[in-house]
Amino acid sequence: MNLHSMCAYQECRSSNAELRLQPLRETGFLERSVTSPSNRNSLRYISPKPSTHFPPRMKGTRNSLSSLRIFLTAAETLNFSRAGEALNLTQSAVSKHVAALEDRLGTALFKRMPAGLRLTYAGALYLERISAAVRLIDEADALVANPASRVALNVAVSPSFAQFFLLPRLSEFFELHPEIRVNIRPRLLHARDRSERFDAEIQLHTGYVSGMSAQYLCGREMTLVAAPSLLERHPVKSVDDIARLPLLKRAQRGYGWDEWRADVAPLWSGPAATAPEYEGFSILLPAVLNGLGAGIMPLCMVLDHLESGQLVRPFKETVEGRYGYHLMQPRPNVGGPYCQAFCDWVIAQGQALNDKTRRYAELT
Repeated sequence: MNLHSMCAYQECRSSNAELRLQPLRETGFLERSVTSPSNRNSLRYISPKPSTHFPPRMKGTRNSLSSLRIFLTAAETLNFSRAGEALNLTQSAVSKHVAALEDRLGTALFKRMPAGLRLTYAGALYLERISAAVRLIDEADALVANPASRVALNVAVSPSFAQFFLLPRLSEFFELHPEIRVNIRPRLLHARDRSERFDAEIQLHTGYVSGMSAQYLCGREMTLVAAPSLLERHPVKSVDDIARLPLLKRAQRGYGWDEWRADVAPLWSGPAATAPEYEGFSILLPAVLNGLGAGIMPLCMVLDHLESGQLVRPFKETVEGRYGYHLMQPRPNVGGPYCQAFCDWVIAQGQALNDKTRRYAELT
């Protein structure tokens, strides 16, 4: 054994020690005998003994994937009994898994209420991140186990946007990315089950939503439109003639008559309080196309109908509104490359439609 290389560490000195021990590359020790001057430089290598010292462990053990799935189901149902039914487990088993998870994390994930469960603040944060992480694990398992499988994205879309924009163009995305499957869920941003989680959303909004990023796509330009058959029966030459038309209201946020008339007809009182209401553009647009009345619509939504002559803009006006269609993603963004590919495609399509809308408004 080459002792020169073994003696690279400093010697530990102790005047009263019977033996002096020197560490050797964390694999053993050099022993130097000091019982007599004659063998002062005598060295002997001693193999190490197994260490019995371990660093302190975290509370509990790492969460199993099954426990995380149980937590996700409980967070979705907000009821241990219903979660057990969905997972073929007993209510007690679900409760014990969640309790063990809470014990390890050192905080409550649910508030137990007489009528069921409610997520705590910590539980909501944990749900946001764990749901995305489990989805990525499932995607990885599917891709490795079955390379021909397609990754599924869950996307919440405003029903009107899905109808006039997304669905007519979606085949183009599938041609570019045949490995991705997109599940379209018609959802509005408000008044829905908050336990639902989506990889991305396309919503009609002002663009400021807590906990989500928002990328504007199109739709801020709005205009008054009517069917030619309606204008034949009720000619409109000026703002004063609007009162002759049956006027239709949209029974949701944005694109209201008040915002439009503030820019075009500030002295006009607006449609009557008894004017008929239609729940959204997916209902309002067919009503306008069929001559039931005139309505305020996003210009980008009715471009094709205007170019084909199915609809007419009596005043050729364009009003810039506060609302528009936005691509939204939860923060932090953990959607992965497949979700990013879909979002990039949607942004590019939205930008193209927005440019086309602005050119049309300028020319007319």
